[in-house]
Amino acid sequence: MWVKNSKGSDIKVWGSSKLVQLLLKNDLVDELWLLIYPLTLGQGKKLFADGAIPTAYTLVESIVIPSGVIIVNYKRIGEVRTGTIGT
Repeated sequence: MWVKNSKGSDIKVWGSSKLVQLLLKNDLVDELWLLIYPLTLGQGKKLFADGAIPTAYTLVESIVIPSGVIIVNYKRIGEVRTGTIGT
């Protein structure tokens, strides 16, 4: 995760959903790298909690590793536009 329009070093967040939520709530994210694991817990911490500003991202890169973990890189493209699938 990188802080929006910063001139300094990137901020990388590992495992702190509270910090990620704070950055999303304050519209400070330009890019997301997410690791998606093939399991469900039924409960737990939410990365995208109440207060996150609706934002559209586009997929830049994706990798599926042999264990089934999906690594994705999304870059911000602006405001959310609603529509139908494929538009």
